[in-house]
Amino acid sequence: MTAASPFTGRQFGVLLHPSSLFGHDDVGTLGAEAYQFVDWLASTGASIWQILPLTANGQYDSPYFSYSTFAGNPWLIDLARLHDAGLLPEPRLHAEVTDARVPFADLPQTKRPQLLEAAQAFLADPEHAWWPQFREFRREQSWLADTAHFFALKEDYSDAPWWKWSDGLRTRERTAIKASRRELAERIAVWETVFFFVDRQWSELKTYANGKGIRVLGDLPIYVNHDSADVWLNQEQFELDTLGGLSAQSGVPPDYFSVTGQLWGNPLYRWAEMERDGFTWWVERLRRCIELTDIVRIDHFRALAAYWEVPAGAADARSGRWVKGPGQAFIDVLRDAFPSLPFVAEDLGTLDDDVYRLRDDNSLFGMRILQFGFDGTADNPHRPHAFPTSCIAYTGTHDNEPVAAWWSAMSPKMRTEVARYYQFEPDADIGRVVWSLIEAALGSKADVAVIPVQDLLVLGEADRMNDPSTFVGNWSWRMPPTGQSAELADSLRSLAERYGRVHG
Repeated sequence: MTAASPFTGRQFGVLLHPSSLFGHDDVGTLGAEAYQFVDWLASTGASIWQILPLTANGQYDSPYFSYSTFAGNPWLIDLARLHDAGLLPEPRLHAEVTDARVPFADLPQTKRPQLLEAAQAFLADPEHAWWPQFREFRREQSWLADTAHFFALKEDYSDAPWWKWSDGLRTRERTAIKASRRELAERIAVWETVFFFVDRQWSELKTYANGKGIRVLGDLPIYVNHDSADVWLNQEQFELDTLGGLSAQSGVPPDYFSVTGQLWGNPLYRWAEMERDGFTWWVERLRRCIELTDIVRIDHFRALAAYWEVPAGAADARSGRWVKGPGQAFIDVLRDAFPSLPFVAEDLGTLDDDVYRLRDDNSLFGMRILQFGFDGTADNPHRPHAFPTSCIAYTGTHDNEPVAAWWSAMSPKMRTEVARYYQFEPDADIGRVVWSLIEAALGSKADVAVIPVQDLLVLGEADRMNDPSTFVGNWSWRMPPTGQSAELADSLRSLAERYGRVHG
């Protein structure tokens, strides 16, 4: 079985999540700076903008623990654009551009009230020019009403998780749900409006990027947050106990990032139950993601072949076991729904032949990470000479430390090995080291190369986006305003042209 590749010819892109853009807000937004970034990206000759999940940040401020897999992230809404639309008085923003780390803990007190104020102003003005679009959004997005109800209930219960709500609401008893919808109707409408604002701003930005020849490579977490609208609305499809708690949890065995493995704490799927209804929730989830992006990276793809099941009360992930996943039956349903299979397999971690078959039998692109190329094995697949064409080459991902930090922490022996492989001196300038790996990614056989902004700017450990070994302090990094220089764009374009990755 084969599918048309989502990529045509040799190309390259840059990895940067919108929340990491500098700007006048406490968090990167979909406003003027996002359009500036698209312009800068186009000037480099890039044709891909890779982002993280666009969904609302949830537990640990992570886009991978969202409160909904369908709703956009309200923090990304540009307040200045709401002001320009007559929905908000002069927004409370920084007078000067800032790249200070995102203070996620403050946003519910600083940004959320402004978003809700704008939503209420919109609802009070039925003559506003956006109402036709809003009605269409309500009509087309089947997830919207129930998800907005979930967010309204989170407010009503002072952010308590859904399994701590009253029994009738926790179990979604019909009478209790109907009464709650009636009681919270105004707040539900407000949240529907907030999600409309996100969707509208992102759709306009994506259209602009596509018009510049740039496609968006999105990201779909394999699991969802326990405290999410998705689990609350579909409890029978998750491994939960009778009170809504976890009966088992997600994770991975000991790996590159942690000797005790990673304990993620998401609920696992009841795959047999999902298969009985044709994986309907999954198809709708992916349809929504494809609606917002052009290509989707399926995070932790290996769990579709087999996943690591950890007891609910385990202190770390070492006590887990492998359990067979949905496999080819799942991909067959996706093929019917999305014939071109516009997906990328995040095929990292502990892999086996079943994972490779699931990826290769369906002609899915995988990933190669240059930082993983030096584990002492002779057949390491993460060295450029071993790359296939049907993959995406990265210097590192959002989970890796920037190359400069990786190099700085390296042992002298490993430095010598890396320097010999990439043909520079072990005491080479850090800029030479980092850009040697960038050039290796761009010059490799891989059809696609993606470089994190941190590596383009030769930044260090303090500029890491995420450390998978800890839940604290991640996701708050922002790029400096000097990061979009014409000089950097020219250097990147020149290198990309040398290796045939610039078109037009």
